[in-house]
Amino acid sequence: MVRLKKYIEWMSRDRRTNRIAYVMKEWDLPRPLPEAEWHIDQKFSAADELLRDPEMKIVFKAALEKGVEVITRRG
Repeated sequence: MVRLKKYIEWMSRDRRTNRIAYVMKEWDLPRPLPEAEWHIDQKFSAADELLRDPEMKIVFKAALEKGVEVITRRG
């Protein structure tokens, strides 16, 4: 069963780039920024994220339609 996955882009020394990718398949991930890597969020639950932020429905829909959706989040 293929399900939506969340990847967070990290640089060295545990610094985030603030980019988050939602993908169905790992090979749909975009190229990371220079000197960064994508890391899967093992604790990701689409249902929990929708409960916290119902606007994520738009992001999830785009990821399902295109295979990937990348957002930038501060915080």
